[in-house]
Amino acid sequence: MKARRRQGSGREADRIRIALGILGLVWGVGCAGLGGAPEWVDGEPPPEYPNAKFVSARGTGVTLEAASASAKAELSRIFAAELDSQLELVDQETTQGGESESRSDLLVRTTISSDARLEGVEVPVHWRDRRTRQFWALAVLERRTECLRVRDESRDLITRLDGLAVEARSQANPLLAVRAGIQATSLARQLDGLEARSRVLGSACVVGRSVSTGEMLAETDARLRGLTFVVRAEDIDGRTGRSQGSLPQLRERIAGNLTRLGFQVGPSQGADVIPVEARLRLSRVARGTEWVEYRWEGSAEVGSARQGEPVLIAAESEGAESHPVDATARLRARRKGEQDLSRQLDTLLKAFLAEGAEG
Repeated sequence: MKARRRQGSGREADRIRIALGILGLVWGVGCAGLGGAPEWVDGEPPPEYPNAKFVSARGTGVTLEAASASAKAELSRIFAAELDSQLELVDQETTQGGESESRSDLLVRTTISSDARLEGVEVPVHWRDRRTRQFWALAVLERRTECLRVRDESRDLITRLDGLAVEARSQANPLLAVRAGIQATSLARQLDGLEARSRVLGSACVVGRSVSTGEMLAETDARLRGLTFVVRAEDIDGRTGRSQGSLPQLRERIAGNLTRLGFQVGPSQGADVIPVEARLRLSRVARGTEWVEYRWEGSAEVGSARQGEPVLIAAESEGAESHPVDATARLRARRKGEQDLSRQLDTLLKAFLAEGAEG
């Protein structure tokens, strides 16, 4: 009886040893190798994830989750670094032959983005160092999958770019033509970024485009500089509603904002003259106190170069200022009204010109 028990115990021990051996083998292959470090830990990617087909990066951490997050972050960093190295080259090539150096804020802001958000990153391989108890993880991104995603995104951008380029070249209203050109330039810059991505991936991911960034920059800049704005600013009597003269400071504020955007401000007798009409009305408000209060009401409109067409942009402003001295209260209200009205008009004009550029 005792011999049988000993024999049963021996068999049970053998089964336990075999099971532990299998678990150790699985652990070594999948996560915590008990032998030497695999080659990918030293920088050589595994055979199943070669550099020709995958972008990869390693990461470490005290837990498997931390190591995986570190590997993904390192992959994004490496991809972004390679992308940055390509952006300048793509920018030079796509703007070749075009007037890429523009003083207009609207065109200067349309720069290539180096945003390296990556989709489809996986962490299929990991290992644990028995000595240091650190986890290692390998993050991979399949080049072909990312290239297909870039191709799909570029096709949509190219379709929209082609439509805007046609509008910019055929639009009779000069300000609407400039708007279409600015939007087209922004989309062209996004395509430049995708082309830089495809260089990092080592493939021609972006399908052919019919309009280069340089062409759109040159055409839009020329059309933008062919416009002239004529600004008139009037002081309106708060009781009668009649004009009491001009407001030179309000005019200069509006003209300065237009100049910073790259527009010319008249007077001019050219065909593409855009009128801007601004009005500011001040009214004294009785509050029954020693303080004097003045309320301002302002409006500004950007018209069209073509007679009979509707106003393109309309801005409004209102508020109040007070002070014990009548003249000071009135002066404060006028200055604050001029500042706010010119700022409102500038904001609306920028929004109008960039409308739709972000999709």
